[in-house]
Amino acid sequence: MAIAAVALLRLNQPGKVWPLLKHSPDPRVRSYIIDRLFPLGADPAAIVRRLDEEPDLSARRALLLALGEFSPLPLGGEGSGVRGSLLAKVQSLYRDDPDPGLHAAAEWLLRTWKHEAWLKQVNDEWAKEKDAREKRLAGIAELVKKEGAKAPPQWYVNSQGQTFVVIPGPVEFLMGSPTTEADRRTDEVQHQRKIGRSFAVAATPVTKEQFLRFLPRFSHSEFRRYPEDTCPIGGVVWYEAAMYCNWLSKEEGIPEEQWCYEIKGNEVKLRANYLSLTGYRLPTEAEMEYATRAGAVTSRYFGETDQLLPRYAWYFKNSQERTWPVGSLKPNDLGLFDAQGNVFTWCQESYKPYPKDAEVSEDGEDELMVISTRSRVLRGGSFNVQASNVRSANRINIEPATRNNYYGIRPARTLP
Repeated sequence: MAIAAVALLRLNQPGKVWPLLKHSPDPRVRSYIIDRLFPLGADPAAIVRRLDEEPDLSARRALLLALGEFSPLPLGGEGSGVRGSLLAKVQSLYRDDPDPGLHAAAEWLLRTWKHEAWLKQVNDEWAKEKDAREKRLAGIAELVKKEGAKAPPQWYVNSQGQTFVVIPGPVEFLMGSPTTEADRRTDEVQHQRKIGRSFAVAATPVTKEQFLRFLPRFSHSEFRRYPEDTCPIGGVVWYEAAMYCNWLSKEEGIPEEQWCYEIKGNEVKLRANYLSLTGYRLPTEAEMEYATRAGAVTSRYFGETDQLLPRYAWYFKNSQERTWPVGSLKPNDLGLFDAQGNVFTWCQESYKPYPKDAEVSEDGEDELMVISTRSRVLRGGSFNVQASNVRSANRINIEPATRNNYYGIRPARTLP
């Protein structure tokens, strides 16, 4: 199909190609076209022209990801007006477009073009602008209050420079995996799950540099797995992840009665009604799967094949037994990076079997006491697991005090 798409572009019949770049529950063809336009000889100028004309948001995201497969900044040399215009256009999308998927695709493209310094400068400025952040959050809350689940996803940057993707709710989706999915496990029983709230989830895992602001002396025997400050932190136990979320709530100026964890010494307890509070917390298992899938029903958010997996995830085959800077690989359509691979994500609740007979299972609160012998859930895969574990429905369960170099954090919160 990708070969046919490029042939149609060369025959000046792009009208049959562009609709294939729209996101759908089965994104396999789309992902192959994104990946193959460059090696099969498509003209980048045609993609750039379409970027100006394309009305569909998901197709525009795909066009940006496709451009990243070409040589850095195609269309002329350093002094080319076309080249400068394209760079300015992508920077504008990153700064100004409210869609988190388009924002992330622009970020990835700029990173691919080696504009990390510009991205850091813009992000650092956003992190310092408290009044602008509060105004943006208030605007998002008002939009969601007015339109509910029909409101489009949004994004904001917090005081730590972390981008959060806001998902208006309530939402309902098919959680788990079908019996036909390769490598599925018996505890992935497919069922309808409802998330009855709007929530936000971090676009990337917490990095080493970000975590060390909270716990400067943090270290462990496998600390070498995170060689750069922008690598995701690993080796975090569940209790430390919860403590980090409370610290993040404090740094953001969120009132203490809205924090999601009660902490006394080394003891951590979930606060009553924590899913109604606005403080930062760990994502629920359903929130994490919904955000990872980004509307896809395939085993991975880009499709099924292991062939394309190294474009989207750091895992055993391509990681060299270490983590890599967050945002280096392609994001999903909701704007999440590293949702699969790099480090696992600790989830909020204890591990439980899925319901087998309920029509719709509500994503509710867990028991408040955190028992050290009762396993918590981790999601997403990591740098040292096989491809079979890098799937949207894959779930593992580990006791909360377990320290492993590939367990990390991705904060979430209920929309304020």
